[in-house]
Order: sequence, then C-alpha cells, then structure tokens
Amino acid sequence: MELANALLTGTRGIDRLESVADRLEGTTEAVAAASARIRRAAGERAADAVDRGADELRDRSDSDGAFRDRVLERAADEACRRAVGRSATELREQAEMDRDATLDRALEAFLRRYRLDATRLDEETLAAIRDRVAPESDLNPEELLERLADADGSASNRDSRAGSIDAAAPVADASEDAYARFRAALDLETESPDRVLEAVLGRDAIEVARALEQGLEAFPTDRVLGERQPGTEPTAGHSRDADVGPTAPPEPTFAAGADAGADPDSSATAGSASVATAAALAATTLLSDGVGDGRALARLLPMLASGGGESSGGLGDGALGWRFLELLSSSLTTADAGGVDLASLRSKSTGSKALVALFVANLVAMSIGAWLSREKAPPIPEEIRDPDGETVVTAEQIRLGKKAFQSNGLMSHGSILGNGSYFGVDLTADALELKAEYIREYYAHERGADSVEDLEADERAVVAERVEREFDNDAPAGPIARYSAAEAYAHRRLREEYVDRYHGGDPDRGVPEGFVDSAAQAARIADFACWTAWMAHTDRPGSDHSYTNDWPYVPGTGNRPTGKVLVWSTISVVLLIAGGGAGVWAYHAFDFAEPATEVVDIPSPDSVSITPTQYAAAWYVPVAGALFVAQTLVGALLAHYYVERTGFYGIGDALGIDIVSLLPFSVGRTWHINLAILWITALWLAGGLFLPGLFTDSDPPLQAAAATGLLGVLVATTVGAFAGVWLSSQGAFDSPDEGELWWWLGSEGLEYLEVGRLWKVLLLVGFVGWTGLVLRSVRRLDEPPTGLGHFMTYAGGSIALMFAASMLYTPETNIAVTEFWRWWVVHMWVEGVFEFFVTAVVSVALVSMELLEKGDAEKAILFEVFAIMAAGIVGVSHHYWWVGLPDVWVPIGTTFSTLEFVPLLFVLYRSFGEYRTLKAQGESFPYTLPLLFIVGSSVWNFVGGGVLGFFINLPVINYYEHGTYLTVAHGHAATFGAFGLLALGLGTYVLRVVTPEAAWEPGWFRGAFWLTNIGLAVMTFVSLLPLGFLQLQTAFQDGYAAARSLEFYERDRVQTLLWARTLGDTPMILGALAFTAGAVRHLLAARRHRRAAPR
Repeated sequence: MELANALLTGTRGIDRLESVADRLEGTTEAVAAASARIRRAAGERAADAVDRGADELRDRSDSDGAFRDRVLERAADEACRRAVGRSATELREQAEMDRDATLDRALEAFLRRYRLDATRLDEETLAAIRDRVAPESDLNPEELLERLADADGSASNRDSRAGSIDAAAPVADASEDAYARFRAALDLETESPDRVLEAVLGRDAIEVARALEQGLEAFPTDRVLGERQPGTEPTAGHSRDADVGPTAPPEPTFAAGADAGADPDSSATAGSASVATAAALAATTLLSDGVGDGRALARLLPMLASGGGESSGGLGDGALGWRFLELLSSSLTTADAGGVDLASLRSKSTGSKALVALFVANLVAMSIGAWLSREKAPPIPEEIRDPDGETVVTAEQIRLGKKAFQSNGLMSHGSILGNGSYFGVDLTADALELKAEYIREYYAHERGADSVEDLEADERAVVAERVEREFDNDAPAGPIARYSAAEAYAHRRLREEYVDRYHGGDPDRGVPEGFVDSAAQAARIADFACWTAWMAHTDRPGSDHSYTNDWPYVPGTGNRPTGKVLVWSTISVVLLIAGGGAGVWAYHAFDFAEPATEVVDIPSPDSVSITPTQYAAAWYVPVAGALFVAQTLVGALLAHYYVERTGFYGIGDALGIDIVSLLPFSVGRTWHINLAILWITALWLAGGLFLPGLFTDSDPPLQAAAATGLLGVLVATTVGAFAGVWLSSQGAFDSPDEGELWWWLGSEGLEYLEVGRLWKVLLLVGFVGWTGLVLRSVRRLDEPPTGLGHFMTYAGGSIALMFAASMLYTPETNIAVTEFWRWWVVHMWVEGVFEFFVTAVVSVALVSMELLEKGDAEKAILFEVFAIMAAGIVGVSHHYWWVGLPDVWVPIGTTFSTLEFVPLLFVLYRSFGEYRTLKAQGESFPYTLPLLFIVGSSVWNFVGGGVLGFFINLPVINYYEHGTYLTVAHGHAATFGAFGLLALGLGTYVLRVVTPEAAWEPGWFRGAFWLTNIGLAVMTFVSLLPLGFLQLQTAFQDGYAAARSLEFYERDRVQTLLWARTLGDTPMILGALAFTAGAVRHLLAARRHRRAAPR
C-alpha cells in the first residue's frame, strides 16, 4: 500500500510504525466497504436509469473522472509528503492533538449555547461535558465535503474486509435508505432541469442530508486520506503543482489501475453514493448560514461524481449522476446569469418583503373598500313624508337619534343591526317587527277591528299579503322618501313605544326610569331605529334585495336569506376543505422545526441577569391581575342581570339602593369588555418590554424609567376612561343636542370602543410609546430587521396602527360607515395583528426557554403570519354582510373568513408540539407553567377562533345567529382562551424569571391555569353554546326579534342555562384571584431579594 510504504520508507522503526499503518489501512478500508455497499444497493434500484445521451455522457464522465483522479492524487501525495520523516510518537501526538482540538471546540460551542462560564465549573464537570459532546461535535460543510471527496474517491481502489464492513454498517444503512428515498422522488426522464433542481433544494434533499449526518457519526475520528496505487507516478498533466479548479483541463483517461481490486458489482453503479452525497451536501450547504461561498460547492461537485462512467456504458446510475450533477453545478456557478442566487435562498429578506407587500396590498384593498362603502352607504333622506306631504322625520332627527343612541350606551344594552349587547333588544329587528305589527294594526282599523287577530282568516291573509308587499320598497330617486299612510302611522306609534320604554323606564327589561334624559331624546332614538328598519326592507338601487341583504329575518316583512347567501355558504365549505388541505401541505412542505422534545438542560432562572427594565415590566403583572379580577366580578354581575333584571340577589332592596340605576347594565358591560382588553394588553406590553432583556445584558438609557412612566399613563387613562363612562350614564355631561363633551370625555357608545375620544388618544399614545421602547431594546440585539425581536416590535406597532382607524369617524358619520371602521379596528386586532403578536411572542418565549432555535422560529413566524395576513385582514368583511354595506362583501367575506380557519390548523398542530415538549421536560424544567399556558392558549385559539368562528361565519348560519349567544360563546372562547391565557403565560414567565428559586411557589399559577380553563369550558359548553343554539332555533322559526325578546329570556329552560353560567363564573373568579395574589406575593419576594443583593 503506497501510503504505508511511504511511511515505512521514511522511518527506521518498522515495528513501531506497524500499528499506525494498520490503523490507517483499516480506516480507509472501512470507508471503501461502506462506499461499495452504498453503490451496490443504489445500483439495484437504478433499473429505470436515464438511457438517453449515452455517448455524450460517457465522454463527459471519462473527462471529468480524470480531473477527479488528479485532485485525489494530489491530496494523497500531500499526505505522504507530510508523513515521511515523522516518528510514530509524533504521529500519535498529532492525532491526540487533533482530537483534543475537536473536543475543545465542541466544549466551547456547548458552553456558549447555554451561556455557561467555564471558570465557574470544576474539572470533573468540564470533563463530563467534554465526553458528552464528543460524539456530537460537527464538521463544517467545507471540511465535510473535503473528507467525503477523499474517502469516496479512494474507496473504489481497495479490497474490503468483513470487519471493516461491519464498522461502516451504520453509515451504509443510513445512506442507502436516504438515497433510495431521494432517487424515488426524482424524475429526470420527464421533469425539466429546473424542476429537478427545485426538488433537490426541497424537503427530500434535506432528509438525505440529515440521514447522512446521522450516519457520519459512525466514521472514525482519525483523518481519512485517499491513497495512490503502487507504482504510479503523476504525469505531466497531474503535476503536484498544477492548479486545481474548474479551469484545469482534465486528462481523458483514468490513472493506471484506478479500479484494481474494486468490487465487480460496484463499477456499474459507482456513482450512486456520490450522487446522493452531492445532492444532500448541496442542499445542506445552500441552507446553511455558515457557508459563505456557494461556488466552492459547485467546484467540488465533480469530485463527488461517479468513477464508473466507462463501465456503466452511460446507461447506469453513473450517467444519471453526471447529468444531475452537471445541472446542479451549472446552476450554482451561473447565479449572476440567472441561476440560483444562494444568498437570497438563505436569506429571510424575501419572505419579509413578501409579508410587507401582502400587508400593504391588504391595506390598499381595504382602503378601496372604505371608499366603496362610503359611496354605497344607505342614504339618509332629507325628509320622509306621508301621503299628505307632511314630514314624518328629517335627516337631522335621524342623526340626533344616532347620537342619543351612542351617548346613552344603548349599544352596550341592546344592539343595532345585530351588533352590540344581547341584554336588550336589537333596535333594528325590534323596529322592523313593531313596524309590521303597527301596519297590520292600521289595516285592521280600516276594516273596523281593534287588531288583526279580530279579523277573519281570509281577511288576515289579505292584510298579511298587503303588508309584505308594502315592505318591498325601492330606494328613493331623490332626497325625499315617501311613507304610505300605514308606515307613517307605524313610525309615530313606535316613537310612543320608545318614549315609554327608555324615558319612562321598563324594569323588566333592565331599563330604569329616566334611562334617557328626555322624551325628545327617546323619540330621536326611535327615529334612528326606524331608519335602520327602513334600510333593512328597502331595495338597494339596481338590486332585488335590501341594503342589509334582506337581514333580519322577521316573518311577514319579506326578509329571508338571498340566493347569494345560500350559494356562498356552499362555496365556503368547499373552500374550507381545499384551503385546509393546501395549508397542511404547505406547512409540511416548509419542514418547520418543532420545539425540542428531548430534555433541555438550561440554567436556573436564578442565574439569569435581570435588567432594571425587566423589573419595571414585572410590575405590570399585578396591575393586570387586579384588572382581571375586576373584569370577572363585573362579568358575574352582568350574568346575574339576565336572571334578575332589577337587582343583585336582593342586596339593593335590603340596602335601599337601586343597583340598576347606580350601575346600569350598559356601564357594566362597557367596563367588562374594556377591562378584558386592558389587562390582556397590559400583560402583552409587559412581555414586550421584558423579553428583549433576555438576549442582551443592558438597557438603553432611561428605559426602566420610561417603562414605569408608561404604566402610570395606562393606569391613569384607565381610571379616567372608566370614570367618564359612568359619569356619562349619570348625565354629568351635556346632551347630544347641546354639544360633544359626552363624546370626548364620556362614552363614544360603540361596542369595544366605548371610551371617550380623549382617552382613546391617550391609549394610542401609550401604544406608540411602548412600540418605541421595545424598538430601542431590540436594536441592541445582534439581529437584522427580519429578526425575532423586530417581528415582535412590528406586531405591537400594528396594534397601534389598527387602533388609529378608530379616529376616522364622528357622531355624525353614517352608521354603516361607522361600522366599517369599528370592525376594521376590532377584527383586525383579534383576527389579524393579535394573532401576529401571539405568534411572535410565543416564538420569542420558546427561543428564550431554549426550546426552539432562533432561525427556525423566524421561519415559522414568516409562514404563519403570512397565512394570517392573507386571510385575516380582508376577512373582516364578514362583519359587513348585514350592516348596510355593499353586497360585494358577501363573496369576499365568505372566501377570506373561511380561509381564516386554515392558519388556526397550524396553531393546533403547534400546540401538539408544545405539549410534547412540555411532557418531555418534566417537572424539573423551570418554565413548565408558562409553557402550560401557551399550550392552553393554542388549543383554545383553535376551538374558539377556529371551530366556533368558522361555524358562525357560514353566511346562511350567520344570517340567523348574528347577534346571539353563539357569538358570545365564540367571543369568550377566542378572546380569553386564545389571548387571555397567553397573557397569563407571559405574566407567569416574567414572574418566574425575576423570582428567586427559594421563593417560587408554582401552586398559585397552576391553580390559576386549571381554574380559569375549567371555568371557561363550563361557561362555554354548559351555558353559552346551549343558549346560542336555542336562540338559533327560535330565530329560524319565529324570527330574529323573537330570539332577542324578553319573552325568550324568561323561558324556564333559558333561565336554567343562565343560572348554569354561575358554575363557570365561580372558578374563573377564583382563578383570577389566585393569579393576582400569586403575582403580588412573588413580586414582593423579588423586590426583597433585589434589595438584599449586593450592589
């Protein structure tokens, strides 16, 4: 053997070198055996090899094979030159030094990964770590390519021994299986070169690379060198000083004896393993951030090619290999001329740009929709006159009615156009039903009867047919609309009804006396309600349905689901199946990494350095907890108002207090909803301020003081806003017809956005300030603008951007246009940027817990957020179906709201991975409880936002259920389940990091998790959903107004279900108390520890 001879010639101690020579020979022969087995197995599967261009491929194989042989010969000569003259002792010392250097590098990588200080570890610990990571030490791609090239090239020049084959079996088995799968996925016969290259860079190539990496762990750790055949000398063309590279002209023939002693079966398939190796390493190198020059790979690909071109005759796998490698190599080396751009493939900037482009495109589309909605909004006639020309109502009275409706909080007591609260009636459906009733009454009076029930059956049928025909109106051509005599009568009768109800009071409906300050205001509210009823039965110009797409369903008025609603309901089911399948395929096609399922050994939280800003952020947690407790208590009061509309367990009567007047349902509901938004947001703000500090050791200047100041602003704004809502209900501000102080300081009166405009401006300033603070911290991280921390900042900034849309309407704005902008904020929060924020924060948290690699997290964020943005933003249009906006929103809203379900499939799948991670880590994992909240959040996100959300967003179902308890079930499960649990998880994580190990008591937070989840499950599945299905049935049978009537809520079965909600409210309240008490207790412990620590 040439290498052994060279070593023996250069030394006098033949006996001493015998063991060294045997060791080197054993190493190279093990590699040769592995290579032979790989090629033999691949050859058996290559019956369908490419059979075209045989002569051309054979010539190319001969030419490039000589070049490869020269490269390998030079490597062998260099090894011989270095070995000659060195003693066995020196060789052993060099081998040990190489091994120690490798282990030292692996040890350093391990210490860096877990942020360990070597100076604080004893020698035994370091030795144990070094032994542990020894088999895990990785080669960089360039070293791996070089070694594989040498090993593979020399393998065909040796006999194999049985022992060596056994030693290399793990490598061969892994490579054979991986290569077989890879070959099965390629179709060079019919596919274009571009498609084949795309497959190489896809998942199959990645699988091959992973299999090879696992197999390579079985390779000997000694340096593997090829050897030259005895008796051969380099020719002129193979000079040791010849330039090695793609430009070096290869000789046309192999060196003498190149294939001597090779396995006879291996020659026909000598390129099989090389092709697999090339493909795998190409994909690995392309996807590796550590490889700077992709062209180095392209130059090395010929070295990995088959040496059996001559034997194969151009028909075996060697021919296939050369064709494939030619394609891959040329693509890599011609990037500038339109080939593969390696930098762009490895960069996330392309995905980020696509995401930004999608976001901008959505905003442009919705801006066009805003213009269209404004142009096509239902008109407010300057006057509506009766047949005698007498004015019944004016546009000014209708606009004053809208102001009175908002200033008195009626959207938090009842609803309008189906949007609002469910305690009172829906004013649109109520006005439409009363209008039909009063018109029937008018015609009964014409026939001499007191009511329609006093008429004969045939007369009643005539009246019913006339009433339905009278509701089938066309929109007026000019600014003046006309009522029939019966409609004018009905309008005036409805005014009387509303004055009695809202000014005189109706305790059974939860309306105290003087709820509306004056009879004139109550009359204006009636005018506004009558106008919404008018647009619900008046046909839009050029259409056969009303401005509200014939919603609501009220028997006798002619309103029923349109054909478009039925058709798009069917299409939505098809979209769900197709979109779900496509989404699952895309998710797996991107091969996202999942959180670690092996036990992760991470430092104790006590070893984490806490910055002043992180301590300041921790104070957000108990403040949010207090808001959470207040929200649950108010929610319990509201739930009880449904069964006892005049008090609270008789306490008011016992104390002589009118609780309903002191704290009206409308005020309580406003507080309940906004408290939920505020405490969840507060914990998210805390997480945003806290998490960047885990990746840096210091704060920007004055960052902690600014974070504390921001908390103070938020608390002051909350107190001022809630006080303003209550004072407005008590008449402390001017009336709508006197000024707009109620609008600025009191309540805007729009669901979810009730607080006065001044307080909303302050909240917007707070959101912008928080975004700026987080951005200051993130900029200290060593990451590009597409990094994980930046994504979290973008998500937070998007919340502020969407909230700014709530400044785009005034009290005078048409209610349809107002609803457009209101839902722009609410929907794009909860089904757009909130989901964006959830994805970003969960990823940051998992990375900080050492459960997910940063690069994998960034890749997953891009995909999930792209899916969310693609469907979620335009999906807001399913809120526009029944509020008077153009019917173009029906197909748009159906399509995109259906596709909103698809990214929630990813959320569910991610929750399974998170749960496996949780189970794998065990109780010793310090962040078990935060991870438990994250898992719960993902599951409830799918149940509340996905399952219930999709169900109620089918157009034909939404037509009947819109504004029922099914929406309440969806809202509670999605808002608290998806966003609330995540917020509690963030709060728990913050407290776990800042609290000393000795003071940590997990029972508080484990109890909070289970109590809140049990409470939410009982509330949703025992009370809210059954109530919703009963309402859906009633709406379908008797009309929407009947499903929202007082008579419905007074049914025995309904009352039982309303009482059952107590079973869910109670554990929810206890869970909120447990979380808040635990937060206060642990934060005080953290403060004591910080004060006691040496400065």
